[in-house]
Amino acid sequence: MKARCDLDLGFPFHNDGEPADRLERVAAFMRRANLGEEAYLTGDSVGRLESRIAELFGKPAAVWFPSGTMAQGVAARIHCAAAGDTRLGLHPTSHLALHEEDGHIHLHGLEPVMCGDWSRAMRPDDLPERAGCTFVELPQRHNGGAVPDWETLVAVKARAAELGQALHMDGARIWSLPSAWPGHDWPEICDGFASVYASFYKDLGASGGAILAGEDDFVAEARLWLARMGGRLVSAWPMVPDALRVLEERLDKMPAFVARAREIAAGVGAVKGLTITPQTPPVNMMHVRLDCDVATAEAARDAAAEATGVWLGNRFWHFECDPVPALEITVGERLLAADPARIIAAIRAMGAHLAKA
Repeated sequence: MKARCDLDLGFPFHNDGEPADRLERVAAFMRRANLGEEAYLTGDSVGRLESRIAELFGKPAAVWFPSGTMAQGVAARIHCAAAGDTRLGLHPTSHLALHEEDGHIHLHGLEPVMCGDWSRAMRPDDLPERAGCTFVELPQRHNGGAVPDWETLVAVKARAAELGQALHMDGARIWSLPSAWPGHDWPEICDGFASVYASFYKDLGASGGAILAGEDDFVAEARLWLARMGGRLVSAWPMVPDALRVLEERLDKMPAFVARAREIAAGVGAVKGLTITPQTPPVNMMHVRLDCDVATAEAARDAAAEATGVWLGNRFWHFECDPVPALEITVGERLLAADPARIIAAIRAMGAHLAKA
């Protein structure tokens, strides 16, 4: 069914083509940017990338990691060790809680303390009274990219300072956040967080890699743990130059991606048995939630694909704490270039199938 559709909105979301096509794009970028050999993360491309992100986020320093899982485990470990408290505050939808096989427990010896409610973004009264560090995901993926309003975010930071508790931002999809809070740039958003993680493949579409930004001493210790955990790769290309490439090509497109997400959500409107979360997307993603079981949801997606030629996504999220399955839609280059009316029609077609079912 997916192969028969002429518009595929599943991952990856951009127009880099097959892996060999991507390598050619990276090679062309490296020649244009005069980037050459790397050895154990000491080359010019790593330095350029780390400096760029530190400046972008308003932090003194940054360090590249091969994966976000490694980066965030290291951040949690450092902050909890500094506090002398192994408790780690996590929202129930945290990536660490759902997708990392409890690495923070088994590798880093940390004790998760769940805080907040699955269905909404973090609030100041959600912060645990005692923890070495608390993670705040912005935007919050499993609520469709939800964020707190600006005043609530400021209050969360103030409450953490009052508790003397380090805040870490899981900013895997940080790149569209200025559109969520117009008038507030990345340094202002990141201010008050002891450290910030961002992914280069989520939203921006690089071939991999992540970054941690923070104070100089935090980043120096993170580099030490990067080496201890086997992350000091002998060669970091194509990931590092690819991250530089996509920052150059796509960062300025993020506001257009967000605007398209809002256009689609508004166009879908009210459909029986189907809701968009958040109703007005603050970032470039949303969840289409279907009031049925997963098998019926998949049948509705397939029926919509048959009727419209649009493949809306590969899988439905469905967790024990979430009562209905959710299809994640992320706006990238491919969706931005498509006719939004087709996507709106495909989502509404899922609702029509549910009504019949």
